[in-house]
Order: sequence, then C-alpha cells, then structure tokens
Amino acid sequence: MGSKVIPVRLSHEVLETIDVLIRLGVFKSRSEAIKTLVMIGINNLDDATEIFKACEKLFELEKKLGDIPVKLEGGFKDLIEMRERLN
Repeated sequence: MGSKVIPVRLSHEVLETIDVLIRLGVFKSRSEAIKTLVMIGINNLDDATEIFKACEKLFELEKKLGDIPVKLEGGFKDLIEMRERLN
C-alpha cells in the first residue's frame, strides 16, 4: 500500500512536542513522528471499537432476554446505569 502526502494543521504546542521527541531521538523527523502517532491513535481506536461492539451485543441480549447475562462491576456498570437514566 502506497502512502500519500496530505496537508495538516497542527497547533504550535503539538509541533513543539513532536520537535522535543525528535531532539530526544524518539523519531527522526516530523513526518515519521506524525505517521507513528496517528497509527498509535488508530490502533487504540480499534481496541475501543471492539469494546463498543461487545457492549452493543450485551445491549441486544438485554433487549431480547430482559437482562444482560453477566453481572458487571466498575466502569461498565456505571455506563449501563447512566444509559438507563437517559432512556
């Protein structure tokens, strides 16, 4: 797969951070830094997408069965309680 050059606007603060990473030797260039950081962000988004898909399946089971088939704790429990308050 080839790559394409695209124009992008970044804040002064973001460029300063990238330049620091280059000076520290983490990256060789702004281009390499931005490319790598974008891929890290996409990979993290992929993980979140899988979590959201799993949540949707639980919500579908809840509609079908009247309850979700697992007992939840922590943040996910809070998410479901918040969803119930909004519905």
